[in-house]
Amino acid sequence: MEIALDKLGRILIPQKVRNDLGLKPGTIFRIEESDQEICLKLVDKESHIVDKDGVLVFSGSLSEDITRAVESHRQTRLRKITAWES
Repeated sequence: MEIALDKLGRILIPQKVRNDLGLKPGTIFRIEESDQEICLKLVDKESHIVDKDGVLVFSGSLSEDITRAVESHRQTRLRKITAWES
């Protein structure tokens, strides 16, 4: 999908994309740039990390099975460690 920058430097996010992502007026984005890329990332206003008695605790909802997520992270770390040691 291609879109044009207007004379004020704005782009219009197509309605289908806005609808698919549930974007509303006032939605906050973080803009990241590298080489020839611009990336817009949604900023979640509500922090899912809370302080409970001096300990940071995740209070959001999970987007995947926690057991699978931990195992995937563990495997990634192991691959990095074994590649570093060889």
